[in-house]
Amino acid sequence: MAPPLPEERGPGGEVHTSTTTMNRILLFLLLLLTSTPLARAQQVLPLDSVLRAVARANPALREYDYRSQAREAAVAGASSWEAPKLSAGYFMKPYRAPGGAEMAGERGMRMVSVEQMIPNPAKQRSRRAYLTGQAAVEQADQRSLYNQLRAQARERYFTQVILTRQLRVLDESQKLLEFLLKIAQARYPYNQSTLGSIYQAQARVAMHDNDHARLYGQLRGNTIALNTLMARDAAAALAVDTLLPEAAAGPDPDTTALAARRSDVRGLDERLQVLRLRQDVEANRRRPDFGIRYDHMNGIGPRPDQFSLMGMVTLPIAPWAAREYRANTAALGYEARAVQQQRASLLNEATGRIRALQSDLQTRREQVASFEKAVLPALRKNYQVTLLAYEQNTAQLPAVVEALETWLQMRLTYLDTQQQLLILRVRYDQELEQ
Repeated sequence: MAPPLPEERGPGGEVHTSTTTMNRILLFLLLLLTSTPLARAQQVLPLDSVLRAVARANPALREYDYRSQAREAAVAGASSWEAPKLSAGYFMKPYRAPGGAEMAGERGMRMVSVEQMIPNPAKQRSRRAYLTGQAAVEQADQRSLYNQLRAQARERYFTQVILTRQLRVLDESQKLLEFLLKIAQARYPYNQSTLGSIYQAQARVAMHDNDHARLYGQLRGNTIALNTLMARDAAAALAVDTLLPEAAAGPDPDTTALAARRSDVRGLDERLQVLRLRQDVEANRRRPDFGIRYDHMNGIGPRPDQFSLMGMVTLPIAPWAAREYRANTAALGYEARAVQQQRASLLNEATGRIRALQSDLQTRREQVASFEKAVLPALRKNYQVTLLAYEQNTAQLPAVVEALETWLQMRLTYLDTQQQLLILRVRYDQELEQ
């Protein structure tokens, strides 16, 4: 609240406000204007800590960890063999046993058979390499997702910084308006202020309340989004470092450097490698597999025990068997060409976006510099001059309120421009993954 105004009594005993005290209040307003608001007693969470929390706790990233582990676990099964086959039954047993002792040997045999197929080692090696490549694809996808989440966290963090600073500017302006309103109310009994100017100031104070509620609602929603990215309680309080970083763009990278930086390009490279490994798996299907079979036969009656031992080999080069893997190999070749074109298209679009972002960054930096060097200092001086004229009774309260509002709105616009500059830098860093 404003300090109470001391009273002076004139020759006729009337009570009036001291002009000296009024001047002191106006000087107090100027001091308040340039003072730094007190920081809230709340632990500040820097941007680096936010990014580490996203990388450590975001469930979408943990999903890729388990997917990658699943692919790596599947590699252990690449060297497995087919299960052996065990069979038992009768061998060469007639439907009707002949009579007579001389025909006792024609009663058939009991048979037990064991069969094991032995896979071709080249097929196993190609399948193991293919499964290992799938794990690399999952890891590349995880890095690409983290780049997106990191950009979202940076954008939310900088939005939090700008909203916090806008609220401080709004609070400062509202305090000045409230003091001006009190001064106008104190001057009104002495015909130094009008009811219209008082009502206008009251309306401006109410508008500030609405603006404060709007900005605070945006701040609350942004806090929820930022906490969600860190997998924290959505309602947890969050204080950010309001020191804005440098938003200068780096050099324009060439295509080779850009391909080395971007995880989505590396992901396409991994997919291309997996397609080639899958092609190798299909091509190795032309190699034969081997097998062994052992049969033991126990004769019924006087017939002696017998056995058979046989080796087996598959013939995948037969035309009716080769048709499938040849078609699959050709299809995977076309798929690999499609991925190569997708990679080239991605790099081409990324290069265009980077150059457009560099142009937008240059424009925004020029606008921010213009605000800092010319626009804001001129409006601040205009407010101070108008306030001084009001102190000397050569200006009315609406002129002071208008000068203050113009300066306030331009400060908010300046912060909006800074936010746009920071978001552009975030997107630029996202394109370069830095």
